[in-house]
Amino acid sequence: MYGPEEHPLPRSQSGVLALILRLVARDGYGWYSVQYAPEDRILVALSKIHAKNPVLMDGMSRHLRRKAGLPAAMVILAPEPKGGRWPLALLATQDLKGENMNRVDAKHPLTWPAWREGKWQPTYVLRRDPNRQRWTWYLEEAFYRALLEEALLLARMEDWGRLREHLRRVGTLPLFHGIWEQAHEIRRRVHRLWGDRHRRGPGGEWKRPPWGGALEGWPQRPFSLNVPVWRDEPPRTVGEWLEMRREG
Repeated sequence: MYGPEEHPLPRSQSGVLALILRLVARDGYGWYSVQYAPEDRILVALSKIHAKNPVLMDGMSRHLRRKAGLPAAMVILAPEPKGGRWPLALLATQDLKGENMNRVDAKHPLTWPAWREGKWQPTYVLRRDPNRQRWTWYLEEAFYRALLEEALLLARMEDWGRLREHLRRVGTLPLFHGIWEQAHEIRRRVHRLWGDRHRRGPGGEWKRPPWGGALEGWPQRPFSLNVPVWRDEPPRTVGEWLEMRREG
């Protein structure tokens, strides 16, 4: 076991999503609770969770608990707090006593937040891909609709500069398979709208759209489970993060 100050920090939102996806889809951590801890009491929050259900454990200790038929549990923190709050996901192989846990399923999909418009908002939803029957991340529906509608509005206005910037931002999202499909649906819808209003080339081929350069930064394929998760340099742990904050 280790202390709460030694708890590792993911390097990015993509790292958080990759780790959660790996634990749920591959490692059998099918129960979850998403919570928020006060930024200045994160060590206390981790200690309280650990007192009820041991989460400050190394991989071998969790493996031995599972072999003994006991629940194994992990806490995954957001890369950093914002607005005085630190999101965390509590994942477990069984329902945990003393915690408000849900099974990861269609009725209770695991939803992870992002810092948007000055607050933490539900943004990423883990559910099964209906076509491939595998777990993947999707954008929360209201957020996806907002991104799509803004793109279509900018295309109708022929505001190509703002549309390019908007599509560049879409390309920086953590493009796991589900989000990848949603991002490319936005691209397809914009292209269809533009094509309906502009003439094609002499041979009937599409002309190069005026926002084409915005897509050159998009990844060539969806993210996989192998996205790097942990930090290579400080702050690698909660304790290092708190120390750097004090020094700053």
